[in-house]
Amino acid sequence: MSWGQGMKAVLGAFIGVRRGTASQADQALKPWQLIVTALALAGGLIVALLLLVSWVTR
Repeated sequence: MSWGQGMKAVLGAFIGVRRGTASQADQALKPWQLIVTALALAGGLIVALLLLVSWVTR
């Protein structure tokens, strides 16, 4: 699995948009890599939102 495929799978899940062929290709991905990617993206989203709120409230 490449990290690019994992990013596409996780971002597609976050947004809720995946094609049938892409979701079938995602079944070859390893679960632990998807979990790590999802946690990293969720953490990045939280940090980005905190920075945005901090910037707006100044």
